[in-house]
Amino acid sequence: MTDIPVMIGDTNALYRLFTPKDPRHSAHREALARAGHLVVSPMVLSELDYLLTARIGAHAAMNALDFIAAQTEARRFEIPDAAPHLRSTMAVMRGYADADGGAGVGLTDAMNVALAAAFRTADLFTTDSHFRMMRPLTGEPAFRLLPDDL
Repeated sequence: MTDIPVMIGDTNALYRLFTPKDPRHSAHREALARAGHLVVSPMVLSELDYLLTARIGAHAAMNALDFIAAQTEARRFEIPDAAPHLRSTMAVMRGYADADGGAGVGLTDAMNVALAAAFRTADLFTTDSHFRMMRPLTGEPAFRLLPDDL
């Protein structure tokens, strides 16, 4: 059942998806199954590769990348070029510079906000609660964080 047309993928949700022992693994699988199209930034891929390699091993990281590549080839996933979205990403970073006690919003999360605007969605595949303080650039009142908001 694909009742979520487009969803933006974040590192933590993809990590849980590729970590079967994680207690939230099944919820993440179910949320992904409901998405028609998953957009994953190159920054998220880099973070995912690092985390899987460091915490589980290179084999797990390669398996995850192989799955993502196959889904991209099947046009279910998309890895867009970051360059066209860099200025809007920087605007998001500037807009939240004082957030999180002055730590601001990092490049990867700001890119996810910019991609959500570009792909006209407020659905984020993430359990990162700081997206609750951020607002979509397309006018929706809030992001929907999946799987938690299903």
